[in-house]
This record gives sequence, structure tokens and C-alpha cells, in this order.
Amino acid sequence: MPITYVSPENDPQTKYPILEVNGVRYPSVFDEEVIRNMMDVDMNDDDVMLCGYMRSGTHWCFEVINMLLRKCDDTIPYRKEDFHIEQTSNEKLAHLPLHRVLNGHMHFELLPKAALEKKLKIVYVLRDPRDVACSWYQLMKKYFRDREVEICPFTDWMKLFLNGEFEWGTWFDHVTNWEKAMANPQHSSSILVVRFEDLVTQPMREIERIDEFLNTKTDDKLRRRVVEKCSLENIKRDKHSITDKLEGKSVHFVQGKIGSWKDNFSEELSEYFNRVYDEKMKDSKFDNMYRQQV
Repeated sequence: MPITYVSPENDPQTKYPILEVNGVRYPSVFDEEVIRNMMDVDMNDDDVMLCGYMRSGTHWCFEVINMLLRKCDDTIPYRKEDFHIEQTSNEKLAHLPLHRVLNGHMHFELLPKAALEKKLKIVYVLRDPRDVACSWYQLMKKYFRDREVEICPFTDWMKLFLNGEFEWGTWFDHVTNWEKAMANPQHSSSILVVRFEDLVTQPMREIERIDEFLNTKTDDKLRRRVVEKCSLENIKRDKHSITDKLEGKSVHFVQGKIGSWKDNFSEELSEYFNRVYDEKMKDSKFDNMYRQQV
């Protein structure tokens, strides 16, 4: 298995294992064979693809989309990982119920070929990279503590994150890669961008947008129930028995807050982030979305 190791600049003795396949980095626990075969995954005509960078709110959107597709506010009795094509084999995916919400954190060009051939609907979730980084770091702190391993300080970890040393490369490359696909008339109508921040502040409006995009044609009454059922506390309760947990708490449904990065970024780190952001996003239409918000 092609495992590579990442080390903070200030602590070369600390090594984080990463699985690297065809130049793309994945969690070390993923199966290389599944990754090499994921572009050949079979797709049904009624499948929906859910994509986004790590820790961007895809677990939340997974619940919303499933409720709209199934036209009910019952929480789906499956984990999102069961439908994750980067870690679940084609054979296992084939046995899942119809109206599948298949998902992954891959770049656009690594989607299953059948998803593009069938012009499946794709929901792309976008979140402030600073909140993404903080959420990811807090998750990794729990994993490391569970394994009795020390994690590096947040500033060192953040620099590795910004340099694309971890899984799936940089947030910037991910977003601009998908933006390029959205600019292509061949794909633009098949992709809907959902901002995590909008889903938090205007859930009804965003669920209406998703409903219209998917052509699920639900009514206001159901959409309001979906908003309520997909609140953080309700999801935590309803998914508790099947979601991954660390220290007895859900791994994927934690705080759901906007701007938590402000509690973790020093002035120096904020300036460093802004320099990287301005350089990486200068040609992006999303440039002003997360720039220097204090």
C-alpha cells in the first residue's frame, strides 16, 4: 500500500500516515483497490452525487437530500460512509436501496464516469476553509488522543493544511477545480452549490433550492419538517446508534457553527491565511466569499 508520511516543519519526528494513489492523498485507512476502481462505479439513473471538501457539512446535506428524495422526514438508517464511493466497493454500493445519495471528496475529474454520462445531479457543498480546518483539527485531536498520540500545535497543522499535505490536497485546489467544471456548459446545469453558512442561517431557503434542483417537488409542510428534523440536536439523537463516535460523541455532527475559526486563529495566523487565500483565489469567482472576514 503506497503510504507516505507528513511531518510538521517544526517537528520532523512526528509522522502522519497518508495513502497516496495516483498523486492524490486519502486517509491511510482507505482501501487502495476501492480508490483505483471508483471511476468505474455503476450508477443508477435516480442516483444523486454529493461532493465537497472534507468537513464542509456533507453529512448534514446527506440527511437533507435523502429526506427530499424519499419525501419523508425519517432519518435514513444508514451511515453516509456506506454510500461513499472512495471507501465503499462497487459490490457493496450495488446492494444499497435505490435513490442513492452517493458521495465523496474527490475532484470533479475523479467522479465515476457513469455519473457524467448519465448527467446525474450533483450537489457541491462549500464552507469557509478556516472553519473546515478547525473542525478537522478538532476531529484529529480526538483520533490522536484515542490512539495515545500527540498532535502538533494548530498553527503547524494549519500550515500543512494550507500546503495541501493532508488528504485530498488543498481546499483551494478543490474549490477551483469544481469551479472550472461549473463554468463548462456541458456540466453547469448538473451542479448546485450549497454553502454551509447559508444552510445554517437560511435553512428553509436552501432546502427549497435543493428541492427545486432535484425536482423532488415537496411541499412547504414537508420542507419545514426537514428543517426541524435536520437540526443538529435532532440529527445527533437520531443518528447516535449508527454514526461513528469518539469519546462517546458523534464524529460527524459536532457544533455546526459559523466562524469558530475566530477562537483558534492568532493575528499572525490570520495574516498568513489571508496571504495564501488572496494568492490562491485571485482568479476565482468565489474570491470574496471568505476573504478576511473578522
